Amino acid sequence: MPKSFLLLLLSAVVFSQISAQTRSLTLKEAIALAQEQSVAARVAENVRENRAFAYQTFLAGLKPQLSFQAGLPTYSRDFFEVRQDDGSVRYLSRTQNIAQAGFSLFQVIPLTGGTVSVNTDFTRFDDFDKKYSSYNGTPVNIEWRQPLFAFNPYKWSRKIEPLKMQEAQKTYKFQMEDIAQRTVLLFFSVLDAQEEVRIATLNLENNRQIKAIEERRIELGTTTREKLLQIELQVLRATQSLQEANADLRNARLNFQAFLGIQDNQSIGAQIPEEGAALRIDPGQALQQARENRSEYIAFERQRLESTRDVEEARLSRNQATLRASLGFNGAGENVGDIFNPLTDQERLSVGITVPVLDWGRSKARQGIAAANEKVTAYNIEQEEINLRTEIVNQVNTLELLRESIRFARQTTAIAEERYQLALEQYQIGKLTVTDLNIALSEKDAATRTYLSALRRYWEAYYRLRQMTLYDYEKGEKL
Repeated sequence: MPKSFLLLLLSAVVFSQISAQTRSLTLKEAIALAQEQSVAARVAENVRENRAFAYQTFLAGLKPQLSFQAGLPTYSRDFFEVRQDDGSVRYLSRTQNIAQAGFSLFQVIPLTGGTVSVNTDFTRFDDFDKKYSSYNGTPVNIEWRQPLFAFNPYKWSRKIEPLKMQEAQKTYKFQMEDIAQRTVLLFFSVLDAQEEVRIATLNLENNRQIKAIEERRIELGTTTREKLLQIELQVLRATQSLQEANADLRNARLNFQAFLGIQDNQSIGAQIPEEGAALRIDPGQALQQARENRSEYIAFERQRLESTRDVEEARLSRNQATLRASLGFNGAGENVGDIFNPLTDQERLSVGITVPVLDWGRSKARQGIAAANEKVTAYNIEQEEINLRTEIVNQVNTLELLRESIRFARQTTAIAEERYQLALEQYQIGKLTVTDLNIALSEKDAATRTYLSALRRYWEAYYRLRQMTLYDYEKGEKL
């Protein structure tokens, strides 16, 4: 690598009007910082936590649910109507109180869609006028409820909810890589602004040196006043360009720091990143990693299951029947112990059936809609898979081309830098005009900008490919 090009890289890192308090970050450091403390990272983490809580709620719903019910004492004092044998009516006073409490244990049966519950209930009655108390209770009652030939939502939830959780985990990683891409854009905005300040500073210094040379030539009578005025205009333009470049750099840093979540007044700088390892990425490997890691492929499976579920729900919603059975023991008496001795069986068995006689084809239409939606879902998934494959293959090919662009830009920058140094030497000894020197300077600056642009496009493409496959190709591991 030419010495002049190495000097260019070093000057781009350490040069510019940056105070001693500036913290200079590499690209990977900036990405790690953004993924750790930026607002976008905290939002992504919160979304993932919400999905995890939703999944825990689903799992908890499949476990036994124990609840306690109690009715606070219901006190009443009033008059009630009592009809006598002769047909007359008397109104008698009464003062009563009723209190109730009980437990309920409820469990769903995901395999069949039924439910089982175990209940207990105790009631006390008080009549204060008669100084009488009695108790009634159900120490235990087991109830079973089973839909017959009906849609079972629990069966499908047990398949779909875990997929939603996996989808959320992979979506979180996708969002982290999106943060990496946004960091790359802001990082290179700072880097470009730094380079513009460096170029503007060097151009101002060079124009001042050229002005000094032209002033000496004026004294010697070897140049004209018109050329000196031309150089003075260039000095003014260079000064203005430096001021604008410094303003752009301040704005770029502020945007960068705001995204990274840096609240203090420390100035942030950017180091020129590496050109990237000479990776040879196989499109087939990239596609395989995408299938294993991307949330979209889990979403495809979830969507297929959901559409099949909807078809089954529409098909089974026409005829509904429910079988209910309960077995328990009941007791009553004037003492609490009378509830348990003796116990009386309490049994119930019922079957409820709902069969539509005439629905004018509504059930059939619902089934047709669900079946059509299932086909549309399948077609959309097929097209999305094709789009993802095409996008990934194109991205792999683009990355290879951008790596070559960096190599050409590096060579161009080195040549342009060396040519400018030669042109400056030729101008100093009077063998080159100011116009030719300015052309060489413009070409040097353009080559530097092209090199940074090639780096930017390469790293944008690389992190885009990482996001598309959720795979770190430098480390050779899943994200």
